[in-house]
Amino acid sequence: MNENNKIGYYAIIPSTILFNEKIKSNEKLLYAVITVLSNKEGYCYASNGYLARLLNAQPHTISKWVSHLKELGFVCLDIIKNDKGEIIQRRIYPNDTPYTINKTYPYAINRTEGMSQKGQYNNIIDNNINNKIDRLFNYI
Repeated sequence: MNENNKIGYYAIIPSTILFNEKIKSNEKLLYAVITVLSNKEGYCYASNGYLARLLNAQPHTISKWVSHLKELGFVCLDIIKNDKGEIIQRRIYPNDTPYTINKTYPYAINRTEGMSQKGQYNNIIDNNINNKIDRLFNYI
C-alpha cells in the first residue's frame, strides 16, 4: 500500500445497499469508495480511471457500475460543462437516505402543535407522594 492510500477514512456500506440483490458486490465497494471520497466536499469528483485503479477494474467497467447505481437511485450525477459543451467535472453524490421513497417517516415531520398550556399536569410520582402525605395527615 502506498502512502497516498493511507488516509484516515473508513467505508460504511448502508444495509439498503449491502443487502440489495440487484447490486453486484463490486458496485457495493464502489459505493463505499464514493462515500469515502465525498466526505470532504459532499460529492465525489474522482475520474473513472482513478476509481478503476482503486478497485482494480477497467474505467469502462466503473462507468457501467456508476450508471447502474444511478439507475437504482443510490447515486446522483451532476455533470459540469464549459461554454463549448465539454465536460469539465463529474460530481457523484451518494444518496444515503435511510428510508425509501414509498415508506413514510416514523414520526410527523411538520408537527405544529406542542404541549397544551392549559393541560392538566399529571405525574404518577407526584400523585403517589401527595397521597402518602394526605394519609399521613389523616393518620395524625
